[in-house]
Parts: sequence; C-alpha cells; structure tokens
Amino acid sequence: MRKYLTKKILIYILTFFFAVTIDWAIPRFMPGNPINFLISRFAGLPDSVKVLQSYFTQAFGLDKPLWEQYVNFWKALFRGDLGISIYMYPQPVAKVIARALPYSLVVLLPAVLLSFAIGNRFGAFVARKKRLDNFALPVFYTLTASPYFWFGILLAWIFGVVIPLFPLAGAYSFGITPSFSWDFILDFLHHWVLPFGS
Repeated sequence: MRKYLTKKILIYILTFFFAVTIDWAIPRFMPGNPINFLISRFAGLPDSVKVLQSYFTQAFGLDKPLWEQYVNFWKALFRGDLGISIYMYPQPVAKVIARALPYSLVVLLPAVLLSFAIGNRFGAFVARKKRLDNFALPVFYTLTASPYFWFGILLAWIFGVVIPLFPLAGAYSFGITPSFSWDFILDFLHHWVLPFGS
C-alpha cells in the first residue's frame, strides 16, 4: 500500500512539474511575441514603441536569462504570485481568476452533479435492457468522444442566433450591478442557461 501511494504521489509531483514547465515555456517559445501583442494597443503612438517594448520586457522579467526566468517563475508560484496578465495588463492573474471563478463554479458544479445523477440512473436503467444497451452504447461513445464546445457552439447558434432566446456572451447584462436583487438574479440565470446546457 505504501509503495502504491509513494508511486502515485511521485507521478502527481512529476505531472505538476511538467505542467508548470510547459505553462512557463509556451509564451516564451511559441511563434510571435506577447509583448508585441501588448504594444499593439498603443499603435497610435509609434514613437513610444521602443520605450514600451523595453518597459514591458523588464516588467515581465524577459530581459533576464532563460534559466533565471524559470527559477523566478517557480519562486513566484510558491509565493502564490501568478504574475501579471498580458491580456488584461496590469491586473494580476490571481485577481483575474478570482473574479471569474465564482461564475465558472456556478456553471460547473450544478452541471457535474446533475450529469452524475442522471448518468448513473440512466446507465443503470440501460444496463438492464439488452436491446437499449446495444443501441445506446455507440451513441454514448460518440457523444463522449465529441468535444463539449461543439455542442456549446451548436446551442449558441440555435438559441442565440436562429431563435434569439438567450444572450451569447457575458455573465449578466451591461449596466446591471451584481447584487442579490431579483433583477440581477433573473438576468444572471438568463445568461447562465446556455453555458449550463452545454
């Protein structure tokens, strides 16, 4: 038992190590330059490009050797510092995640619990019916192998474009302040239906 647990813990540690390393490597070795993407917002200020490039390179620590960037990345991670968001500069990544996390959990948790409950009951029912099982199994395999976002895109197209019953984006309507009022809750649920359904 101890050997099994040690092996599992070692696998998890190695997986975490490689996942973090890939996360560090992707923005540094992929084609294109994230700094140039950030500077493109200031396209109307051509004289400032070099100054901005130098500033952002230092701000993100990209002026240091790769090994030092890697070590600093790990140090910051263990301090709980996930860095600064390039897309939403100068906001810290932790704040961006913290702001979006409640909305993600409100969609994810009910969907997982409901799919678990329905899936188990329906699976047990189908298993008792030989003919239904023979028919349902290939259908379920196909659905499982299909990316969930395809179904999400299909739902968004049908109920957001063809029959515009639900909004296509956002957690709530523009101009509404998040609160526990019925107006906000109903508006939030209206935006919640499509992500939950997919």
